[in-house]
Amino acid sequence: MTKAEIRAQIAKRKKSFQCLEALSAEVVKKFQGLDIFRAARVVGAYLPLSDEVDIRPLFQTPNKLFYIPAFDEVSGGYRMARLTAELKKGRFGIPEPAVPVFAAEDELDLIIVPGVAFDRAGYRVGRGGGFYDRLLPQYRAVRVGICFGFQCLETVPAQEHDIRMDWVATEVQILKIKLNS
Repeated sequence: MTKAEIRAQIAKRKKSFQCLEALSAEVVKKFQGLDIFRAARVVGAYLPLSDEVDIRPLFQTPNKLFYIPAFDEVSGGYRMARLTAELKKGRFGIPEPAVPVFAAEDELDLIIVPGVAFDRAGYRVGRGGGFYDRLLPQYRAVRVGICFGFQCLETVPAQEHDIRMDWVATEVQILKIKLNS
């Protein structure tokens, strides 16, 4: 299956679920129990689109500092910026900090990554813009793909530039990826 076919298949599956909010709550609950999340102090995250796992409850976790993607005019790409109460509409309509304070390359302990689909080898199919493939190499952090169970496939097409996850978390399972697989 091509990435475009996977995107269409997953979009159809999402429409068959009455309540993605309930599934999101299950994913978040399972994710909160992970040692890698509990140990992380500085976490890269995202503000979810309506069809993505809603991780916003994680932002209430005490003693954690959260960063989200924001466009950096200087570099011409996305970087992780400290999550603040004051947000503005970003380049693609996704909220981002109004006055971004960007993370250093070694500042984040963990980055939570959304995706259309993930596979058992840690590869990800995104929305097709390559934003996370360019953003993730900027940081030395554990990468965790987060999705609904039906978005976890046996394999997805991967190219040389595709960035693998270290973990994949769903409401059904937590996969620790063996990077030599």
